[in-house]
Amino acid sequence: MTPRINARDREALRVLPRLMQRKVDGALRGSVEDLRDVVGSLNQLKGVTQLLLPVFHAQLEAYPVPDRISPDVVPVIMLAKWSLGGIVQICHNLGNNISLGERIVHDAVASKWELLFPWMQFFSNNFLPPSQRPAALPHGLSVSTYEALRITIHPLSTLCQFTVAGRQMMRTNPTVQAFFFRAWVIVDGLKSDDVADPLREGDKNLSALIRANMCSLSVICMEDTPASLPVSIIASAAGGIFPMATLALRYIRRMTKEVSNMPEPQSRARENVDFSSMTVCATGLAQAILFMQSLGDREGGCQELLLQIGSIRTVLSAVTTLWERLLTPAWNSSDNEADIGLAARRRVLYIAYRYIGYSMNCANDSALVISQALQHGLLECLLRTGSSRAERVDNTKRFDDDHDIQLLKELPRFFVFSKVLRVLHPALQRLDRVHLQERASQDPVLWEVWQAVDSAARTFTNFHELPEGAPFYRYQCCSPKCSLNFFEDDVTAYRCSGCMLTRYCSKVCQKDAWESGHRIHCRMLRSALGNRDVHEIRKSLPVIAMIESWICEERVNEIRALDKDTVKTSPDDRSIVEVDLSVYPIELNMYSLREYFLVCGSHTFEREVAESITASEDSPYDVVAVKVRLGREYYSLFSPATALGIAFGWTSGIRGGRYIHDHPRTPDT
Repeated sequence: MTPRINARDREALRVLPRLMQRKVDGALRGSVEDLRDVVGSLNQLKGVTQLLLPVFHAQLEAYPVPDRISPDVVPVIMLAKWSLGGIVQICHNLGNNISLGERIVHDAVASKWELLFPWMQFFSNNFLPPSQRPAALPHGLSVSTYEALRITIHPLSTLCQFTVAGRQMMRTNPTVQAFFFRAWVIVDGLKSDDVADPLREGDKNLSALIRANMCSLSVICMEDTPASLPVSIIASAAGGIFPMATLALRYIRRMTKEVSNMPEPQSRARENVDFSSMTVCATGLAQAILFMQSLGDREGGCQELLLQIGSIRTVLSAVTTLWERLLTPAWNSSDNEADIGLAARRRVLYIAYRYIGYSMNCANDSALVISQALQHGLLECLLRTGSSRAERVDNTKRFDDDHDIQLLKELPRFFVFSKVLRVLHPALQRLDRVHLQERASQDPVLWEVWQAVDSAARTFTNFHELPEGAPFYRYQCCSPKCSLNFFEDDVTAYRCSGCMLTRYCSKVCQKDAWESGHRIHCRMLRSALGNRDVHEIRKSLPVIAMIESWICEERVNEIRALDKDTVKTSPDDRSIVEVDLSVYPIELNMYSLREYFLVCGSHTFEREVAESITASEDSPYDVVAVKVRLGREYYSLFSPATALGIAFGWTSGIRGGRYIHDHPRTPDT
């Protein structure tokens, strides 16, 4: 069947140069060479290239998609290759011209999708590894891996960039998603030499640019809408959830490596190819991080899986490796350009910080997230990547818009957990050695927030290192008649199933402790854990108790003022002060006992425990409650200081806001 176009489209072609008209006629008669020349001339035909779309569409319509590669279909395959390549080139030349692009992409791709997609599948199946093509290609057939990738992925890319229908299709069409993620898996395994363009020898950035494009498309697939496909269906193209999660991390590592290995641009301007490639690939890195976050957000359990296989380490490694390259100013007008300027490159770092913030707020073990982040240089990264004098930053918006400030402000609420404090002290020591004050102080907002965070960090790490901050009940028998110590993770120890806190070396000691007073203290200790068995709270209870004591001593005047404003429903109603450690700066709230349990409902400790406590006459409050947060969950604890004091004779050693015990510091157990 001979390709044909209608009379109106043929008439429109008369504006082309005569030589080009003859090439078009030859292409319509089935000449592969003439069609190749037409495609090769597209960059010289500015403003009229869309007139050739009917020619390319006619070639694809004229011949059925082959079932396999054989010598008799070589001309058909080559005509299809150049036709798809011509459509891709026309769309590529649009750049970011949305108003013009929407119309042309509709005509070139969207309106002809049913025609294009089978050919895209053919080239993907036969020319991308592992392919179905024979070991030796028939004479005259030449399709490189780069060409196959370009004509199979770029139509999808432009369709999503310029049309709402394209993005909707990527989110909801299982066939298209399977097609894309097959290519996504293939591209991950390709080396730079595998995707070399025969027409652009020596261009080492092609593989990075292709991966950047794949990252952007993957984010569109994961956009969560009512019509979006379940992640399990999407992940099947990659072999399942675990392979997809692993590939997501590998894309981040590959993009980090690609950007870091690019030659340093001689000038940081749009016209410089190395600089332009660097900004595109850095954006691709940001998209890869967004994809990973979307994967964890949409698929239950996937966020925990990503954390287990090193997502925090991978993201911080990207920031550590690239921050200086991304934030180096050009000291010219390009620093202020929307898509390549300092603000655009800074967004890559902000997306990395946003992922860490998302993880610490949503993970089941958010204390582990922060511990990993601190171990892998989070504080150093935050202080190094503050805004510089070259950036025109509106400091009034830094608190609302910028993820580095938001992340830094949220860190102190995790400084109440032993797992975090154990790695926080070495992190502070590393900071003291690298001297980042000069760099960080260039950003006045960041520096102000950091000084408050640093003060809290050093205060709380001091508490953690004191003997009173150790979870003594985890490594010694809690019977008053026994002094046996055992390892903290000793599985032979007996733990009280009521309070979930005390441990014993034997059933005899457990019975002795019960008869010696634990029957009274058990409910109180359980209430100090918020009536829930949370490992990190259980292990951190003495530190939380020390912080509670310190706050109540340090801010006693504030508590007295709150007590005066508290409305009590009856003369015998009692007051309860809530020390809110789930926010920073730490907040104090005062309630009547009745009001507190109405506000908190069943998500707190037992009221009978609070009513059993008698406060001293000069105390501005009767009971203390402590509020902490881990992940998405909030926990209301009955005063850990009171519970530990009554049950074990524990004291914080804090008087007048100061530590008064003369004990040597002990290592964390």
